[in-house]
Amino acid sequence: MSEARTYTTPGPTTGTTPSPAPTPPAAPAPGFALTPADRTRLRGWARGSGARALRAQIVLDASAGTGVIDSARRLGVSRPTVTAWRRRYAAEGLAGLEHRPRSGRPSRVDEAALVARSLTPAPDGAPLSVRALAARLGVSHTTLAAVRRRWGLGAGPGAAGLTVPADPPCPLRDLDLLAVHASPGPEGGERALFVLAPPPEGRPRPSRRATALVRDATAYVYGALDALDPGPAAAPRRNAAAPPPYEELLAAVRERHPGRTLHTLTLGPVPVLEGAAPHTLPAATRWPSLLRVLLLAELAREPLALAAALAELPATDVAAEGSLHWVRPPAPPTAQSTPRPAPRAFNQLALGSYNEKLVIESIREAGTLSRVEIAASTGLTPQAVSRITRNLLTSGLIVQDEGRSAGAGKPRIPLRLRPDAGYAVGIHLDPWMITAVAVDLCGQVVARRRLPLEAPRDPDWCLAQMAALAREAAAEVPAAGPVLGYGAALPGPLDRRAGVLLDPPLFTGWERVDAGAKLSARLGGSVVVEKDATAAAIGERWLGAAERAEDFVYLYLGAGAGSGAFLGGDVHRGATGNAGELGELCAPRPRPAGDEEAGADVPRSAEECAPISTTLARVRAAGLPVPRGEDAYPWVCARAAEGDPVVREVVDGVARVLARGAAGLVGLFDTELLVVGGPAVLPGVRTRYLDVITAAVNTYPLAHHVRTVRVAPSHLGEEAAAVGAASSVFHATFTPSLKTGRRAKN
Repeated sequence: MSEARTYTTPGPTTGTTPSPAPTPPAAPAPGFALTPADRTRLRGWARGSGARALRAQIVLDASAGTGVIDSARRLGVSRPTVTAWRRRYAAEGLAGLEHRPRSGRPSRVDEAALVARSLTPAPDGAPLSVRALAARLGVSHTTLAAVRRRWGLGAGPGAAGLTVPADPPCPLRDLDLLAVHASPGPEGGERALFVLAPPPEGRPRPSRRATALVRDATAYVYGALDALDPGPAAAPRRNAAAPPPYEELLAAVRERHPGRTLHTLTLGPVPVLEGAAPHTLPAATRWPSLLRVLLLAELAREPLALAAALAELPATDVAAEGSLHWVRPPAPPTAQSTPRPAPRAFNQLALGSYNEKLVIESIREAGTLSRVEIAASTGLTPQAVSRITRNLLTSGLIVQDEGRSAGAGKPRIPLRLRPDAGYAVGIHLDPWMITAVAVDLCGQVVARRRLPLEAPRDPDWCLAQMAALAREAAAEVPAAGPVLGYGAALPGPLDRRAGVLLDPPLFTGWERVDAGAKLSARLGGSVVVEKDATAAAIGERWLGAAERAEDFVYLYLGAGAGSGAFLGGDVHRGATGNAGELGELCAPRPRPAGDEEAGADVPRSAEECAPISTTLARVRAAGLPVPRGEDAYPWVCARAAEGDPVVREVVDGVARVLARGAAGLVGLFDTELLVVGGPAVLPGVRTRYLDVITAAVNTYPLAHHVRTVRVAPSHLGEEAAAVGAASSVFHATFTPSLKTGRRAKN
């Protein structure tokens, strides 16, 4: 027999005939003189939704004397359906209206589980037909096709039209999951509340280019999804003594995400909450399955944001307790600028080297690209792409992955950089440490060396140690790929064109040191010389790939404070390589009266522009037992992470001064992305720095009304300058540019 899949009653059944009525009510059909108990039970069912509500209405119509044709027309079903359920009730009573599973089929299908599996890509990445997917899921293809239609999934892949068939339906095209509370319900059932909302206005759409960062985030989210669902046969679940905190959950959502239009998806006995659009889920839905669907739907739009939000999701508690309480943390401000378009190619034969670099840059930013995608992103002809990629494959700079299907026709072959095709060694000179790292072509550190420094620091001795550490790091590079060059990150000021270091702060006897030439002579090759903050910015651009493809400023915090910048798609060094001196430009303080050496009117850098030494000095002045040596600053950061109020106040005070400087940089360069990193930004204090700086750069600049600046932590960690120095070799070698790069002279 056929019947409507979902039915919602138009209102409570009263048992009276609408007035006015021209004729008296008809007599009940034979066998439908309902007892008061049956009538009460049927009216209760009819107020619900679904198949049982429909069957109850059929019987109530019969008891009211409504004919089969009129009842079928009113309820929107066929006449055989009305006749069949009348006969079933007449023969078996209320028990005949209950659902009876067909022999050999499951009693009920968890439709959300089928949808989640439909949205999860196959291991080989190839899309599956409905029949193939149904065979993999162990259901009939007609069942799966019907479920996909009810949930708004078309024949093709993707979740663009995904809609939860709740009452009323809830489209998921532009809804983010903000919170969930799920717990055992009465009589062993489940109850759950999901809170969703459209994304904030102005949030940019993510790039369609599949970067390595997006793939990592996707893998992380899939892992969280696998851990979330304990399955129907999980351990017995406990009933909570206290009532579920639904109102508190909604209040927490409004506090963390103000101004959002909220929707609620409810399962089981969950009350209707004021101020949110309600959507009631059918009883057959399991909340872990629906959670998978909601996360997978958002994953298709915002993989990185979702991965960051899920960091607080207590997935292990689900399997152990059968319950979950989670409120999404507020997202950091995001840049609203349009991503920088890929540079278009020049097809002249004289620019073959430029076009090769353009292909390498496109592959590097995307992670993997097929030849068709390379042609689309660069503007090169398919013939030029084939010739260039053939040369790059022959030279071993790129490799092919297994082909992926793109529908009809020949599978597309993804291309990616070969990590061991080349290496670079970066050296960083800091007042307290020399660091050398060897980095492969994809940015992985394969070797590192460190040497603490203590005053006095003789220039020749330091340069000899820098060269020795660089050679040791280079010696650990695997034999498969060559060392393409050396990069040196030096404290400013310097003359980058000549590779000369000019009397840097905290160094004695370094009035004019020809660091570039001396390192080149010791290492037997040219050395790319960069200011440490500029080197860190280059490393961030190289390793951050498409996520750092837009213009940004890198705020480098270590023994000193400086900045590097990418403007107009290229690194901004200034005339001599000293652009971005934060201490002199953005956070000056007047010299104290009586300072005859430089004059009272000459400004000096704020002491907070040496964040590590200033933080240590102030914490020691407060009486804390700070250890000596290289363990001192990590100890302070650990105390800050533990919540020590004295240490936190010191860190916040230093951060506030640097934040004013950061606001000056944002106002000067008009960028919407500020990256913060360096040895001073260790995990224990990173959040403090990011929060204070985020507030400043979105409050102080005059143009803060027209832009939102996103403040992001660096990908490079405390070795940012050293890794950046190595990346500067790759940048000079592979980045497409019509300008001739300068290297230090031998």
